[in-house]
Amino acid sequence: MVIYSSLMDTRRLFCRIIPAVIVSVFIVSAAVIFAFKYGRAPSIPLFFESDDADNRLMFFFNYYIPLFVCSAAIFGCLCGKDFLFRGICLAIGCATAIIAGYVLDDLFTINICIYSAYVLMTAVAFSPPKNYIISGLSIILFIISLFHPPFMGLAQAGLRFANYPADQITLLVLYMTLLAVAMAMIRYLAERYAESNAEVIHLNQVGTKMLLFNHRLQEYIKNYGEEAVRKDRLRFTSELHDSCGYVFTNIIAITDAAISWPSMETQKMQDTFQLIQNQAREGLKKTRETLHMIREIQSPGSGSIETIYEMKSIFEEVTGIKVEIETGNIKFDYGPEVNRSLIRIIQEGFTNSVRHGKATGIIIRFWELRGALEMLMRDNGIGAQNIVKGIGIAGMEERLAALGGKLEVSSPEDGGFALKVTIPV
Repeated sequence: MVIYSSLMDTRRLFCRIIPAVIVSVFIVSAAVIFAFKYGRAPSIPLFFESDDADNRLMFFFNYYIPLFVCSAAIFGCLCGKDFLFRGICLAIGCATAIIAGYVLDDLFTINICIYSAYVLMTAVAFSPPKNYIISGLSIILFIISLFHPPFMGLAQAGLRFANYPADQITLLVLYMTLLAVAMAMIRYLAERYAESNAEVIHLNQVGTKMLLFNHRLQEYIKNYGEEAVRKDRLRFTSELHDSCGYVFTNIIAITDAAISWPSMETQKMQDTFQLIQNQAREGLKKTRETLHMIREIQSPGSGSIETIYEMKSIFEEVTGIKVEIETGNIKFDYGPEVNRSLIRIIQEGFTNSVRHGKATGIIIRFWELRGALEMLMRDNGIGAQNIVKGIGIAGMEERLAALGGKLEVSSPEDGGFALKVTIPV
């Protein structure tokens, strides 16, 4: 959170604070130059047949009030977040900027400061390509306001206007265009810098989280395996004791009885050996069954649906991402190979959802239909316009190919990323 805040501060510095400081310098310069130039001037551009005090006061009001409103609108655009609010400020700022410099014969002093402040704001307050369009239209409106006949009309016959030569207008257009482009580039570079740093931080955080997730998962598998071995050891010991021990005890008892007899008829001897043989065969059968059970023991990593739920719990705890699992009509266990493949695919899916999708929720659905096990894993992340099969997806396909299964990857129109696994069972 501290790093994210730092990135936001960087973006705010180049897209808000620095432009606001430059705008303030332009506006203050326009106000100061106006005060020095017209404060004690013998005549003013706006007059009503006389240059009396009331007319001079009206002239100052006619400049400072629009300048103040224009300044408020510019800062409203820079600081506002709602697009409608910024649009209203944009229109008010443009109109008042034109009014403030409408009758001033100060193209490269007062007017250029007002126009520069406004154009600078349009270049940084809006994202591309809107800022290019708005800046261009603003420059056109300012240039139109410099040509006459005056588009706002003549209220008084004594109102006089400046007549700027074409080379000065061209120079002004070039200057404001370069200013708009420069500020738009600053905004663009600041945003790319913040985004690239945010991506690096995101990947580092993902790496840390997935490392912890894998460590916790391995720890669970190890503990699960040790507990399973202990339980199996007790079960096999009990099985061998109950079956094989019973058989061998019977064989020993029968042979002891046969030895203790002083003489034995042939038929009785045959019956005794036949009984011993039957007991030995039963013991061999029980021993083979027990050994077969030992061979069928799954490795700790093969797991079952229980392991998938444990993965879900660990992943949610480490990443804070909500995971839903719907098991449908599937069985608890599909054998070590299928179980192991499902676990590895889900593990890879978790990694992709965090690293690339930046998801906040994942749904995993299982279903067995027409002799095939189906799994759909989908997140609510940003998805992918072009799906590139990297090492992770290629590894999933190889695992499934060994089982006769297939993998389908997609990025649905409503967002997110989806993996569909089909395995014949």
